[in-house]
Amino acid sequence: MVEDYESLVTSVLILASPVFFALPVSFAWRWWVGIEPEQEHYREKVRRVLDSGMPLIRYRSELDAEARKVHLTSDRQARIESDLLHPLRVQHFLLFPSLILWPLVGLFAAVITIPMMPFLRFIEWVLIDRKILSFVAILIQRYTRWEIIGIPRLDDGAKRLEKVLASIHRMPTTVFLGLFTYLIVSYAPISSGRVLLVSALVYIILVSAISVIRAATESTLTFADPTNRRIIPMDAFVEDKLGPWVGVGLLFLLSRQLMYGSKIRTGQLLIDPVAFSVSVLLVLYTATIIGITVEIVFFRNRGGSVRKTFQNQMSSVFNPMVYLFNRDHGSLRLVPLMPLTDWVESGESFEEAFKER
Repeated sequence: MVEDYESLVTSVLILASPVFFALPVSFAWRWWVGIEPEQEHYREKVRRVLDSGMPLIRYRSELDAEARKVHLTSDRQARIESDLLHPLRVQHFLLFPSLILWPLVGLFAAVITIPMMPFLRFIEWVLIDRKILSFVAILIQRYTRWEIIGIPRLDDGAKRLEKVLASIHRMPTTVFLGLFTYLIVSYAPISSGRVLLVSALVYIILVSAISVIRAATESTLTFADPTNRRIIPMDAFVEDKLGPWVGVGLLFLLSRQLMYGSKIRTGQLLIDPVAFSVSVLLVLYTATIIGITVEIVFFRNRGGSVRKTFQNQMSSVFNPMVYLFNRDHGSLRLVPLMPLTDWVESGESFEEAFKER
C-alpha cells in the first residue's frame, strides 16, 4: 500500500515537472518581450489600435513614429505586437523542454512525421481539392442560418516576429491532441508496443485533418450570427470546437489514468504509474517535435495556397463581402470594403482595399 502511494506521488511529480519549468520560462518571456515603462507605453498604443478593430497596417507609420519617440527598436516592436496578437500562455511553455530533449525524441518524431507528410497532402486533396470542407461549411451555414462574411485580420502589417509567434500559438492543440490520442488508446486491451503503434496511426489521421482545416480557416472568413448578435471568425469557431475535447478531456483522462491506471492499462510497460508518467512526457515532447515539423513543412509551404483555395470556394457559393469591423468613440460599425473575390485577388491587402474605397 505504501509502495503504491509512493509510486502515485512520484508519477504526479513527474507529470508536474513541466509546469515547474514553464513558470520561470513564462516570467523570462515576459521580461524578454518588454516590461519597462516605455515598452508598456508602446504596448498600450498597439492595444488601442487592436481594440478599435483596425489592422495594424492602417496605423503602421504612426506606431513606428511612436516607437522612435520612446527609443524602441524594430525588434522590440515585433515582440510587443506579436505578444498582443498571439499571446503565449503556460500551456505553450510546457512544450519548451522538447528543444532540449529533441535528440532523444527526434527519432520517434521522424518515424511518425515521414509518413505523415504524404498523408497530409492526401487529406488536403480530400478536404480542399474535392471540396469536402466547403461542403461542411455549407451544411453549417444551412443549419445555423448564419451569414458568411469577411473581416480583415488584425495582424496585417505586424512586424516579422508575428509569423513565428503564430506558429507557436497554434502548437498546443496539435501537441495535446497527440497526448489525448495516446491516453485514449492506452485503454485498449493490447500490448504497450501496439498502444504506441495505434496511437501513432490515429494521431497521423487526426493531425492531418485538423491541420488542413486550421490552415483553410485562418483567413478573413467569418460567421455572422444576426440572431444572437455575434461575429465568429471561422478559425475561432474551429478552435472552440477543438478546445473542450483536447483540453478538458486531457485533464480528465490524465487524472483517471493516475487514479485507476493499473486497473485499466494492460501493457506490462504501462502498468507501473511511474513508467506511464515518463511515457506521457515522452509522447508530449515527441508530439511537440512533430508539431514544429508540421508548422515548417505544411503551414509555411501549403498554408497560403489552402487558405486561398478555400476562400475562392466560399466565394463561388456565397459571394460574401469583406467588411471593416471597427469601433470609434463607442460606436461599432461594419463598413463594406469589397467582395471576397476581389479581396483574394488583391493578395488580401488591407492597404489595396482602402485605396479602392
